[in-house]
Amino acid sequence: MNKPTIDNNTRNHLTQLQYTDNFTVEDVRTIVNDQMKGNLDDIEINIYHSNDLRIGRESGFDGSAIHLINEDLNINEVYYIFRGTVKFEDIYYNASGIATASNTEQIDDAEIFFDTVQRILPQQELKLYGDGHSLGGHLINSLALKKQVFTNVRGLNDAPINAYQMAQYDTMFSTYLTNKTGVENPQTLKEETITALARDFYKEQSKVISHTRVKGDPLYSQSFPGKLYIGEQIHYIGDLETRDFPDVGQYPLSNLAKYSPHLTLDKLRYESKVGSLFWLVRETDQRFGSEGVEYVMTNWQDILRRSAARPEGQLALGASGTYLLYTAQQALRSPGILYQSYEVKSNWHLVHNHTLDALISYYNEQHDTKQTIYQVQDVISGEYVLLNKQDLREFGLRYEHAIEQKYLILQELRTFLYQEIEDLYDGVKRDLNAKMTSLESSPGSIVSTPKRSTGGVLGGSFSDFRTLDRIEFDRSFKPMDEAITNPVYNVINQIENEINHLESFVSSFQATYLEMFATDESIASSIGTYAR
Repeated sequence: MNKPTIDNNTRNHLTQLQYTDNFTVEDVRTIVNDQMKGNLDDIEINIYHSNDLRIGRESGFDGSAIHLINEDLNINEVYYIFRGTVKFEDIYYNASGIATASNTEQIDDAEIFFDTVQRILPQQELKLYGDGHSLGGHLINSLALKKQVFTNVRGLNDAPINAYQMAQYDTMFSTYLTNKTGVENPQTLKEETITALARDFYKEQSKVISHTRVKGDPLYSQSFPGKLYIGEQIHYIGDLETRDFPDVGQYPLSNLAKYSPHLTLDKLRYESKVGSLFWLVRETDQRFGSEGVEYVMTNWQDILRRSAARPEGQLALGASGTYLLYTAQQALRSPGILYQSYEVKSNWHLVHNHTLDALISYYNEQHDTKQTIYQVQDVISGEYVLLNKQDLREFGLRYEHAIEQKYLILQELRTFLYQEIEDLYDGVKRDLNAKMTSLESSPGSIVSTPKRSTGGVLGGSFSDFRTLDRIEFDRSFKPMDEAITNPVYNVINQIENEINHLESFVSSFQATYLEMFATDESIASSIGTYAR
């Protein structure tokens, strides 16, 4: 079977089940029957929960695997579903794992769960699918990139992967980075370097990953070092005119800061505070771990009371309080922080767009009208750009039209070189020959001189005029000077090279991108194959 048994809309609802306590086979049958109007009675269903396998209890990871099997119908599929943020451990992992790449606890447990289930299942012709919302999308995408065995993976309002974290989690990727850069510690690589190498290393497996996102989802717009949304397709649903949520990690007045020394300094302070926050999260994770942080957050009042009873504790609390007061004063004087706070408050209603309920609601309404964006690599610059179907269609047609125009120009230049220039030259030669014939027939018209006087100084008379009796011209013409034809030859060669380059580009474009339109014949047929 080329398509999974369960459609995407139904998979959305199954992903929602992951937020409940261990769901049952009957829950799955009910959802599939309700959404697809089908019947799974002939298909055997087995469900594996991470909780039942005692996996993820410390890290907070929560996932399930739904196995569908029917040999007669040639069905042998597993749908891995990972849950998003619910517990403190999830929040902690979001900060220390995804944002700062200092731990891999949940993603390690996700792999343990995957390996455990795979050892149980029959492997012959087994097809694997994955779904995850928010944090769960990050986990399923990261797992899919490392394992490279999934047929299709969907992130629903998913958190991105972190390239620095992947270097810790995937030893093959870490080795690749070292071989490519010569750097032993990938964490020291520049962000643009490690993300570019991640795209290259995971290029093939990323083709099975897609993202379904409600427009305005706050998570998508947040930035941090190593952030990477990898995959070819992004499906936007909801109100497509919705503006993006503010990126609190970026200084909001950067455009104005170029013209204001005060804002330039404010930008440096803002970015320094963001960097300090990331450093603090990493240090806290490495020193105390999630259990230590949870203990402090749960018992902070008691800790403060006991610290205040000691002189050294009083000193530390006093210093901390002074620093916090100074930081608060700085924040109130910062145009960037004040503006960002206003923007976040004004757009806080968009937080609802991140929920799975919102995604499912919009998906049900816009199943056939969602906008699909393709994340593709520009073959010339190597940069990744986002294009929708219409952009890609017009892009391909524009290049094919450019090739057609260049062929017409080439034809005109060749006609000019091999016909019009020769015609012009022949016309000049005909005109010269006609003039020479006319002059040869009346040579006197060229020169006539009087005879000298035969008389003395004091008398005598002039004789008749002396005329030219005969004249003959050399009618041989030299070949046309190369200085006339060489510039035209050079232009023709240049255009021929451009055509070859464009045809190669279009061929690559078709081979890479037309696969995306396999189910859209109207678009596929409009991008024709160019061959000459």
